[in-house]
Amino acid sequence: MGVVYLVRHGQAHAKAYGSLAEAQSSAGGLTDVGADQARRAGRALATRIDRVDHAVAGSLARQQQTLRHLLEGFADAPEPGVDAGWDEYDLGAIATGGESGGNVHGAGFQARLDDDLRRWTAGETTGGESYRDYRARADRALEAVAVHAGSGQTAVAVSSAGTIAAVLATLWGLDDERWLAVARTMINTSVTKLIAGRSGMSVVSVNDHAHVDLVDDRSVMTFR
Repeated sequence: MGVVYLVRHGQAHAKAYGSLAEAQSSAGGLTDVGADQARRAGRALATRIDRVDHAVAGSLARQQQTLRHLLEGFADAPEPGVDAGWDEYDLGAIATGGESGGNVHGAGFQARLDDDLRRWTAGETTGGESYRDYRARADRALEAVAVHAGSGQTAVAVSSAGTIAAVLATLWGLDDERWLAVARTMINTSVTKLIAGRSGMSVVSVNDHAHVDLVDDRSVMTFR
């Protein structure tokens, strides 16, 4: 039996949620808080497991930076890999109000995003990756990382809220509205644990964020 840990990226700059090009640039990387969250996640994981056998992140700057900071918690960490299958959906191609990441921290953003995503899942949004193609690549990314989670092995994949929720939706058989609901609750650098066994992948825990849920400093826990 092997284990796969899915980790959401840390808090990122507003441009991280814009077009794919912006999200892959240095402007789409982590804030100082996000880097701190990632290091905390790494230290927390290091208290639970003695090593990471395989580590991968999507191609987005916020995902890759999170993985690098997380692996600082392990003395003999593997070389981090890149699999664009773990990328988030491209908000710049889906958003309808000219939103390209500039207003992601503003009031009302989540409601507008949910409406845009519902149109996308219904196939009403043209241009860019379709929702069905997005779900299919998320499933392929999970299949690829599961190969590295053989008996006694541990794999870590850093992704984003939507893509982690998409994997859970497949494993749990959730409909599109529940996919949205799960994605909406994901905390930055939260950890979702999957077990890889003979019968496939099983979900053990979701959205574990004790490492940032601090009584004396609530600023460390963020949604975006």
